[in-house]
Amino acid sequence: MVVAVPDLGYGAAPTEQPPQNDEELWKKYTSLVQMKKELEGSCMKKDELLHEAREALAEEQAKRETAEKEKRLLEKRCKMLQQKLETLETIFQESMAQMREEIKRERKNLLRGQNERIQRLEAQIKIMTGNKQHTETDCTPKIMENNDREDTSRPSWWPQICELLQELILLMVKFFSCI
Repeated sequence: MVVAVPDLGYGAAPTEQPPQNDEELWKKYTSLVQMKKELEGSCMKKDELLHEAREALAEEQAKRETAEKEKRLLEKRCKMLQQKLETLETIFQESMAQMREEIKRERKNLLRGQNERIQRLEAQIKIMTGNKQHTETDCTPKIMENNDREDTSRPSWWPQICELLQELILLMVKFFSCI
């Protein structure tokens, strides 16, 4: 005997019960329907999990692509900054070399100027010492007409003034040679 089973859908349970002799068949049928429901539920859960996994993979892929783009941009920026740093370092080295050369030139000019001042002062000293030798004869105390005695009526300050002038000149030479 064949029993016709109506399509009950997902949530419907069989309403009619078959005769007693087919009770085993009915149990098998209900267990098959139950298994079908469980399988359909499992398939739906599997489909949902698969869909969620695909979405998660798509999100991960998008994150990875974004991270790669950011990495490339950062690498490009790093290269640009490295080039700028190298350029600045080169400019700095060139500037330092120029400054050193300029300092050397300034020192040479300063030394040359100091040497010229010293030479002028030495020339002036020679002129003054030459004049001093000449003036020493003028600085000597006046001799009286008989050439035997000095005129002691007036004190002679002239030799002391000449000595002070010579000391002043030496101090000036030392001062200008230190500059």
